[in-house]
Amino acid sequence: MGQADVIIVGGGTMGLAIALELHQQGTSVTVLSKDFAEAAGHAAAGMLAPSAEKLTAGPMAELCLRSLHLYPTWASKLEEITGKDTGYWPCGILLPRLTQPETAHSISASAISASAISASAIHTYQAGLSPNITGGTFYPEDAQVDNRALLQALRLAVQNAGIEVQTGIRVEGFVQKAGRIISLRTTAGDKQAERYVLATGAWSGELLPIPVSPRKGQMFSVRVTAQNGQVQPLRRVLYGEQVYIVPRKDGRIVVGATAEDVGFAPGNTAKGLAQLFEAAIALYPAIAHYPIEETWWGFRPATPDELPILGPGPCENLTLATGHYRNGILLTPITANLIARHLRGDTDPLLQHFSYKRFTPSTTHLHPPSPIPHPPSPPFPMQLLDTPPTTTPSDTLTIAGRSFSSRLMTGTGKFNSLETMRKSFAASGSEIVTVAVRRVQTNAPGHEGLAEAIDWKKIWMLPNTAGCKDADEAVRVARLGREMAKLLGQEDNNFVKLEVIPDAKYLLPDPIDTLKAAEQLVKEGFAVLPYINADPLLAKRLEEAGCATVMPLGSPIGSGQGIRNAANIQIIIENAKVPVVVDAGIGTPSEASYAMELGADALLINSAIALAKDPVAMGRAMGMAAEAGRLAYQAGRIPIKAYASASSPTTGTIG
Repeated sequence: MGQADVIIVGGGTMGLAIALELHQQGTSVTVLSKDFAEAAGHAAAGMLAPSAEKLTAGPMAELCLRSLHLYPTWASKLEEITGKDTGYWPCGILLPRLTQPETAHSISASAISASAISASAIHTYQAGLSPNITGGTFYPEDAQVDNRALLQALRLAVQNAGIEVQTGIRVEGFVQKAGRIISLRTTAGDKQAERYVLATGAWSGELLPIPVSPRKGQMFSVRVTAQNGQVQPLRRVLYGEQVYIVPRKDGRIVVGATAEDVGFAPGNTAKGLAQLFEAAIALYPAIAHYPIEETWWGFRPATPDELPILGPGPCENLTLATGHYRNGILLTPITANLIARHLRGDTDPLLQHFSYKRFTPSTTHLHPPSPIPHPPSPPFPMQLLDTPPTTTPSDTLTIAGRSFSSRLMTGTGKFNSLETMRKSFAASGSEIVTVAVRRVQTNAPGHEGLAEAIDWKKIWMLPNTAGCKDADEAVRVARLGREMAKLLGQEDNNFVKLEVIPDAKYLLPDPIDTLKAAEQLVKEGFAVLPYINADPLLAKRLEEAGCATVMPLGSPIGSGQGIRNAANIQIIIENAKVPVVVDAGIGTPSEASYAMELGADALLINSAIALAKDPVAMGRAMGMAAEAGRLAYQAGRIPIKAYASASSPTTGTIG
């Protein structure tokens, strides 16, 4: 087949629905799917509950209500073209309360219809509820769909339409040039199209530096035992304070879901299921007597504000459709509609409220940084007026062909404020700052606004793979870091500080996976700066693999123990033909100077500066220490002797 107009990355509910919508408007589409079984649509409950969710009036409420109103027609059309039932059921949603029911509703009365129900009346809406229910609310316009049936219907519709779906393909990165994607790097070779859509759900943050992360949800289902000919006694979706219970017409009851920030940790847990069992039985006691049919889990794509990311992406030919969190099934019809319209040039004004740019505000909208004063003059002259500098302009640090005048690298973690961080950088003279890709991507505490707080025209970004536990994970995050640097204006930045640390207690790097990841990243054109134990043999292997530096630790990260392995570091320095950067453990300027006196080419220091009582002063001290240590190394120290040697002359003395 020829090149498609649009490639959709992601073959779950969202990707398939967008593909079908684009195909129906005459656009040729290819869908790339890593693993259809991983789609979040398999793990959902299928509630269509904008009213029960009590969304705050505004763009999100409008988006959800518009999608709910599309559902009857959209589901019917899908059933007509496939002959498959989607399980759409406008059964309404009941909110029973074990505490006093709320009286206020977040969405205006004009948008929805809701009925407050007393404790005595609620049992007429649904028999079998707990006698402890104190009342509730009924939302007759909310509905449900069988999410698994819907996903299968979408897949069949796409297949019948002749849309190309390539399965078993993992996209490894976007190849960009001049603000456009020119190809996709995949496990099946490069793929090209005119336009691209990212719809990979919880995995989106692994391809682009956007704040989408997984929220694990555990679920279970029971099967109603037929009594008196009644297959399904539960006729309403029950939306409780800690659980939801969704009946299917065939006698199945779906119960969910936990919301766990545990990354992609797989599997059901006893704790998670126990919470669901307890909460479900408290609302609808009959569940205790039904046999368990299935347990499962899935990953919702969450954003910091729990709203989706829709519309234009950071490249002019990239469109985003991700981050739907709890409302993915509900928002499928409207997302497909809005994204398809946008791609044909008919952009709905509603999309602007869901732009990825809300997480990367323009620096013009930030409070201007406080002026950074020049460090005060030292109480003594650094050099005599008539004495030329000891170092020359040619004494620069060169890494992967790029030269720097400062030999001190700094980090962004643990500072008490962005302003303190900026002043510390300025005082230290550092020109390279390392940034944890995942923490910036997810706006982790202390990293909110970090990307905008630094002048990246003056500071060279060193993205790092902090938090990665194996080689594959580190390679994915390194690719993200390169994209992040491009988005911040450093188009030619291919640097990465490689950290592979599976050990949570001592934070020691894994030598085997570090080497494995380094070899792969070098093949992909990265300038790799690997963080390692002070192991001379490993350092040599990494240099032979093509790494731009080696970065042995002085002592464990953040320990402030200083240089505990000087002998090994000296061996590395003596044998290395690439710069050696001492990284981790330095606590004082004297230790920094000592590392440079050993012959290290540079230092990376974060905690000792950020956690000092006066980080700005410590930044300056570390910068001076790096310079002093370098000068001392170049000057050459005197030999160490076992006996005294008078420093004053012994000849020509007065008798």
